[in-house]
Amino acid sequence: MISPETIEQVRQATDIVQLIGEYLKLKKRGSRFLALCPFHTEKTPSFSISPDRQLYYCFGCGRGGTVFTFLEEHEGMSFIEAVRYLADKANIPIREDRVTDIHREQSERIAFANQVAVEYFCQQLYQPRYQKVLNDYLIAKRCIFTDAIKAFSLGLAGEEWDGLIKHAKSKGLSPQDLADSGLSVHSRKTGNYFDRFRHRLIIPIFNLSNKPIAFGGRTLKRGEPAKYVNSPESTLYIKGNVLYGLNMAKDHIKQFSAAVVVEGYFDVISLWQVGVRNVVASSGTAFTLQQARLLARFAKQVYLFFDADSAGRKAAMRSVDMLYDVGMEVKVVSASPGEDPDSIARERGGDGVKQLLDEATDYLSFRVRDLNIKSSGIIEREKLIKELGSLGKKINDPTRRSLFLTKAADVLGVSVDMVINVPAESGQYSIEQKKQQNKLNVTESSLLSLLFNNPGSVDEVFEQISPDDFESSELSRLYAAMSQQYRQLDLLDAGALIDMVQDKEFGSLISSIAAKVWDRDKIDSELKIVFSQFVQRKQKRIREHLKVELAQAEADNDQEAANRIMDELKRHGL
Repeated sequence: MISPETIEQVRQATDIVQLIGEYLKLKKRGSRFLALCPFHTEKTPSFSISPDRQLYYCFGCGRGGTVFTFLEEHEGMSFIEAVRYLADKANIPIREDRVTDIHREQSERIAFANQVAVEYFCQQLYQPRYQKVLNDYLIAKRCIFTDAIKAFSLGLAGEEWDGLIKHAKSKGLSPQDLADSGLSVHSRKTGNYFDRFRHRLIIPIFNLSNKPIAFGGRTLKRGEPAKYVNSPESTLYIKGNVLYGLNMAKDHIKQFSAAVVVEGYFDVISLWQVGVRNVVASSGTAFTLQQARLLARFAKQVYLFFDADSAGRKAAMRSVDMLYDVGMEVKVVSASPGEDPDSIARERGGDGVKQLLDEATDYLSFRVRDLNIKSSGIIEREKLIKELGSLGKKINDPTRRSLFLTKAADVLGVSVDMVINVPAESGQYSIEQKKQQNKLNVTESSLLSLLFNNPGSVDEVFEQISPDDFESSELSRLYAAMSQQYRQLDLLDAGALIDMVQDKEFGSLISSIAAKVWDRDKIDSELKIVFSQFVQRKQKRIREHLKVELAQAEADNDQEAANRIMDELKRHGL
């Protein structure tokens, strides 16, 4: 691991204003800088950068953090990649323990093997003996032309059993290096290695930094039982966390604040080729919650464009639940039976695809049309009420939520109350429960904000208040971390806490609290007022607890206990 001292050294050596200024146009407003938020669409700048605290926070979408968080969110880097990138810019050497060195060296070896493989497969596609694949299959049959072939780095694995192994050897890579990357397979029977991909069209999969991390291989042989062979997971590739094509689509998705989600590699390539550039696909897996969260970083709305068959409809239904879970608007594109995005792009072109996108319906309308309500039995209708009620409760915007639930009730022929009060599925919360859980107590958040912004001593606060005194579990967790930092360092540093927890949602919470602006001349007096309110609330809670104990002691005729509790009550202001 990279030591906390090194991380802190890199953070302090990096000026957040200068870094973000490389990506956004900044305007100075008082002691802060403002910009249009890169994480959501807006016309009035609400993205605020504090040079004093070296933090950013958007008052529009709630994203916030440090220099590392910004690179994670904006450039798709991991935390470690962000630290390395900024350390390199600041000429700060990274020191790690031996175990981390070994892990990093292996990851770098896999990354190098993937890059060598991409170059090899691309070269093979243009070899004279494989011109038939290029001309007859890719160009004539699939209608994929030079620009798309190069943009997606499409390649070819030939018929040789060890073609890549031989090529990689000339680059200093062993067969085991390729096996670690998922590019070769070791035979237990013979003890030999052979290429994983043979006689297949190769589709490389890239991360957000445009580095190849895995491969998909589409068979070129008739009768092959496995139409596709995909890379196994590795230290660089977890398929449920990756969206194919997102490295190329992310800027277009940000531009439109919308993404088109399809099922297959060729769906992405064909739509890209006809001008739909904000398109991505799940990477050899059913759509996952992690992929939904990844997409939510760039878009507010998703168009589900799946095959028209029953499998495609089921995929849409599985995906929508997770997309609603992360607060996204969902529309469903309807294709005719037998069609898929790839064939539609080839046959109708860009105008035809864009017309379908324009005609996309909201998920509720799609679901109701898909299931004939009038001919549905009681059980099917009950299941649909629960399904739509559960989905509606995941919509954060109150207006949208109300419209969704009202429309659901109307088409289902039941009352709105029935849809709203439908029992939550196991593991889910009702709207009221979520509100209660997420509501941040004003007194508690103000106290933490004043602690971050108070330049003087705050010993008394940490002596008299414990994390257990907080009603909000999130703020209790934050106060515990602040208390520990203050005891260890005799200071409070929001940026250091964000980097320590490495939790983006929690980091945004810390940034939002630290970003609150207070009148410098009144911070001390404001802290005293809020601290007093907090102590009074704590005392009231203690008194209520003691009264319950007193009633129990009196009911048990335990005079000794009752007297002791009365003394306690007097000490707490009764």
